[in-house]
Amino acid sequence: MPAPSPRVAGGLALLLPLLLPLVGCGDPPTTSASEGSSVSATTGPTSGGEASSAGGSSEASGGSASGGSTSASTSSGGEVTGSTSSSETSGARPDPCETGTTGSDGDEPPDDHGFATIPPQMALADTFYTYDLRTNIGECATDRVWWSFDAGPAGARLEVPGTMIALAPGESIQYDAGGPGREAVKIAWPIADDDALACEGFQVRWRAWLDCGLLDEGAWGPTLTQAWSVAVRRNHWYSGDLHVHTRHSERGPEAGGVADYVARMTNAVQSDAGQDFADRRRRSLRGRLHWLIFSDHTNNEEEECGRHFPGWCAMGDGVEVATGRDVVRHFTEASGGELLLVVGSEISNKFDGHFGLLPRNPFPGHPLYAPGYDEAATEYDHDFGYGPGIFRERWVDPAATNAEEIAQIHAMQGLAIVNHETGPAFWVTYDWTSLDFDGLEVWNGGNRHDSYDDSAYNGGLDLNKVAKGNLLSAAIPEDPIERSYLGMLKTGRWPLILVGGSDVHDYNEVVCFDGPCDPTDAELATPTTSIWADTFVWANGIDGVADAIARGRAVVHDLSNFIDLRVSAGGVERIVGDTIDGYVPGEPLDLRAFGRVADFVDGDNRVLLILGTNGDLADPQVDVLYSSEDDDHFVTWLKGKDHMRYIRPDSSFDRRVGASIPAERFGASDAYFIWAQFIPWHNPIYLVGNGQDMALTGAIRVLRR
Repeated sequence: MPAPSPRVAGGLALLLPLLLPLVGCGDPPTTSASEGSSVSATTGPTSGGEASSAGGSSEASGGSASGGSTSASTSSGGEVTGSTSSSETSGARPDPCETGTTGSDGDEPPDDHGFATIPPQMALADTFYTYDLRTNIGECATDRVWWSFDAGPAGARLEVPGTMIALAPGESIQYDAGGPGREAVKIAWPIADDDALACEGFQVRWRAWLDCGLLDEGAWGPTLTQAWSVAVRRNHWYSGDLHVHTRHSERGPEAGGVADYVARMTNAVQSDAGQDFADRRRRSLRGRLHWLIFSDHTNNEEEECGRHFPGWCAMGDGVEVATGRDVVRHFTEASGGELLLVVGSEISNKFDGHFGLLPRNPFPGHPLYAPGYDEAATEYDHDFGYGPGIFRERWVDPAATNAEEIAQIHAMQGLAIVNHETGPAFWVTYDWTSLDFDGLEVWNGGNRHDSYDDSAYNGGLDLNKVAKGNLLSAAIPEDPIERSYLGMLKTGRWPLILVGGSDVHDYNEVVCFDGPCDPTDAELATPTTSIWADTFVWANGIDGVADAIARGRAVVHDLSNFIDLRVSAGGVERIVGDTIDGYVPGEPLDLRAFGRVADFVDGDNRVLLILGTNGDLADPQVDVLYSSEDDDHFVTWLKGKDHMRYIRPDSSFDRRVGASIPAERFGASDAYFIWAQFIPWHNPIYLVGNGQDMALTGAIRVLRR
């Protein structure tokens, strides 16, 4: 099958060869020469291994990271096979992975017979790995197949869909029941929480009984082997929620206090729907939550606890129902540093916007929160003329402006986040009279994920149109363009915080349970904000949780849906919130997005996009650097099937593409931003689960030399 011809869409030309499956990941993906003002991208191999980073690296602070290549290979039938090659990236160790073996016990199979998917070859420790392995039998198919799970790590299983069959490594089965198990299985593996870098090998064999008609006695087809290895990366993503209300935000005692939320974070209690975070396969990234910011309203009506940041609220309450600064410290200390709990606030104006106050250093020098670090101490008792800790906001003084309130947050050594910048509740819509805030809540849990959240994140891009038309560019429709996370990047703001907040007002409430969904409810950690922090403390001025929030090192997602985006240049890897400095236009970049998806509410596919745009405020163009739906440019059929277009329910993914940015696409700003997201699904009638199965990342900045 020849490579597709160049396609031009919206001024963006991409020259794309076929997907090169299963080749050594130490080899950089081929990058075509740019043409005119286009961004050039080529599909590259799936890969594994660790790349060392510098200047804001993802894994550099703990010493040198190891790296190299993994390979995967597929047996006979004219399929591409891979080889291992060592990586020479800066500071990288030789690849610890071994090449998988391939082969066939008989003749070459027909062109339409064999494996039709490429395995994901990168995953995070302390998460769940599932490979949706698909085959194509072709003509002469029957219901009889044979599966053998030859090799895999301890705890891994080969699951036959629609059955209770789960093979351990070393086991095999002849399966005669037909149905999905005839051509598909799932490799499931709960990955241990181990900070040591590792590469785990897998091997599956499969054969099918072929019978071509009355004169054919039937026989087993060739036994085909797929062998691959998975590079397990260190996991410093810590999951939490920045927009959490207790019973002191206009709710009664049933809404809960700090102790109730701690019980939910640690799976000691379940939600009203009987759900918790323990299931890494479907319900969360790492099986629990790691941190929370309590953000009671400043205009609350019960005890005025959110208005002045008391240490204990309300006086006389026991620790099992109380909130306050002393209470969160008590539970953090009781956890031994397994949890980080912080008191913030939601500055709740009666009109024109709400702000989240994120404390930078709530307990200076505290051995769990900020060991040895006293800078940027949050001044909870700062007096703005109305008493210690009381904001001059529009419930207190109708003449107060948003710019003044943001300045107050900064005076208290807090970070100012615009909450739910737009939405159906018009009285809390932000008026955009000040751009001095530190970040945006790009996904508010009210109504789950909806078009208002799209507006806050990417200015309302129509990504369904991109996917359906295999388009290579789109335009941000927001006007003025700066009224979104992407738009603010175009104003020159860097770093820029992006967060998701559930806006939950009751620790165990749910949106959808035993009846129609209720958009007035919200669920804890829906969405979740996961932050890459090399050190699990709140602040140390370098790489604590609050430091990482301030750097924009965030992925916003729900359930176990997650995208980890990495961009490598010159052998140095960066993650979201990092900058690639001194980039020479036209030089190759290696883009990689890996992660997993949970079960879906709608259909059987989630579309992954890697996108880019320059830093010019006057240029709304967004470049499509990768689309998992696009079989014109990025994805090819394997063995007669287009399975690689699909990121299916309960599966891991690992997509890699090479790209280069020509000088013209940097514009006058000399800056370019790369991010990744799924295409959201919005249910307008809101009966069966609006806005689930979503993840979106912060950006990686590329600065032109």
